Amino acid sequence: MGVKISFFADNDKNRWNTKYNGIEVLSSNRVDKDSLIIICANVKYGIHEQLKRMGINNYIYIDPAYFYYTQASNAVQIIEQNADKIEHVCTMLKDDRSKCVYRNVLMHRAVYDLEAIWEVYDERQYFGNYIVNRVTGNFVDCGAFEGDTLCRFLKQIGNDEYRYFAFEADTNNFVKLQKYCTDNGLSKVSCYNLGVWNQKEELFFNIGESIVSGTLIGECTDYKKEKVMVDSIDNVMNGEKIDFISMDIEGSEIKALEGARKSIQKWKPTLAISAYHQLEHLWEVPLLIKEIYGGYDIYFAHHCWNMDDTVCYAKER
Repeated sequence: MGVKISFFADNDKNRWNTKYNGIEVLSSNRVDKDSLIIICANVKYGIHEQLKRMGINNYIYIDPAYFYYTQASNAVQIIEQNADKIEHVCTMLKDDRSKCVYRNVLMHRAVYDLEAIWEVYDERQYFGNYIVNRVTGNFVDCGAFEGDTLCRFLKQIGNDEYRYFAFEADTNNFVKLQKYCTDNGLSKVSCYNLGVWNQKEELFFNIGESIVSGTLIGECTDYKKEKVMVDSIDNVMNGEKIDFISMDIEGSEIKALEGARKSIQKWKPTLAISAYHQLEHLWEVPLLIKEIYGGYDIYFAHHCWNMDDTVCYAKER
């Protein structure tokens, strides 16, 4: 951003007098009280409170995810241009809590107000929250990573019958996912080294450098990439009953929803669809869900202290 960083400060004694990215790491008691401190961390850690106790009152919080993902510089203009769609989504939302989340997330995107996020975020993503208390049955996990959601699912499923379908495009993550399932004897879990899309084809994905691993990228880019097979939920599931679908697939959610149209219309599964990778997804995702099946109640929740993990939920009435 063109700002010269003078030092890092850390409470870990092992880091003192070392360098990070060529910049010195200081102990907190060596920080000049007139310094401007930039904090890139969850407000729950209370770093600003520690600074105040040290007599340092010149600090700002920034959201690293704001820069990590593609953030439209003209967010206010895009929001204004889509005011009718945003208003339509607001009228669709089932409860006041969802409307508050939706409003605050848009506020953060427009004017970069992290406090708007802190007021509404709930760390319990997908299930175990007020929208979806508990999940059972057949779970489709799009963007399964190394099995983080699967692990949470197994802890709450108990002795109930289930099938788990885990999709992961990144080969490195997929190997770890498979190992987790093998090591734990998870015979009811089916793993697919596939990206989730609206049809079967091969596409290029980033594989973990500079941008988020598993992000769809063009063939002619300088990023390290690999060609990955993608397919639709409708094709892979082939009529199998689905009770719950989660998606966090780095901006491919719209295509993936289109590729799950028949399954959604047939089984009416509960949906938990990430809507934060692109600004427009905050209205495009709920509007598409409603278009696919109008019998859903729509909710919004936010599950991270920063821009990450805004989720659109859909539950059959």
